[in-house]
Amino acid sequence: MDGRVLNTNGQWMARACTVRGLTVRRITIVGDRLEDIKAALEEALAREPDLLLITGGLGPTPDDMTARALAEALGRRLALNEEALEMMKRAYKRLGLPLSPAAEKMAYLPEGATPLENPVGTAPGILIEHGRTRLIALPGVPEEMEAMFREHVEPLLARLVGGLVHYEAYFLAHGVREAAMAKILEELRTKYPGVYVKTHPKAREGRYYLEIYVATVARSASEARKNLEAVITALAEHVASLGGSFLPYKPERE
Repeated sequence: MDGRVLNTNGQWMARACTVRGLTVRRITIVGDRLEDIKAALEEALAREPDLLLITGGLGPTPDDMTARALAEALGRRLALNEEALEMMKRAYKRLGLPLSPAAEKMAYLPEGATPLENPVGTAPGILIEHGRTRLIALPGVPEEMEAMFREHVEPLLARLVGGLVHYEAYFLAHGVREAAMAKILEELRTKYPGVYVKTHPKAREGRYYLEIYVATVARSASEARKNLEAVITALAEHVASLGGSFLPYKPERE
């Protein structure tokens, strides 16, 4: 919240969900204040998403408030979860450390929650079903979050997407301004509503260009490829008609 730490967890999870065919609607960042976390959870639950992912705030220190905020937002009691406690005992034994009374705080979960084993650290994750929404809380340490995501969240994503396939491609367009792309983008949005196209103006060493991202989600690979190729062809022809160049590339962040 003060700009010292990048939200790499949010980006990592959003990417992991997107490439599997899910649509990420919102990423919310709140500080370590109980009322703020609770309010963010209540607002998110009111939208009834299929999946609500949370990271951070599961540790033993006083500023770790995610479990308590979840309990209050859901109107449940925060109670010692014996299964979570056993997970922690195994984790501390694996690390050769004693389980302190302060650490036992991490085994207090909202009633009805299912603890998720942490194969890397000590804090269990939390799984709760609330109406149509599945809430999953994972530790904020990136190595722990990623390991637990792969073990516990990916199988759930596979069930949620139900066979959807995701295809995407990146291009660079030189010699055209973004305003010159507005008309073709509107036409493609109407003709291919399942294909997402986004232009990003860039400048490097005084040269202006566009980074163009094209993606689609479909029920079959053939349908996805067909729609994606049609849109890419239309974009390439439009850029060429304006005297520009249109080239595929792989972004560094990938």
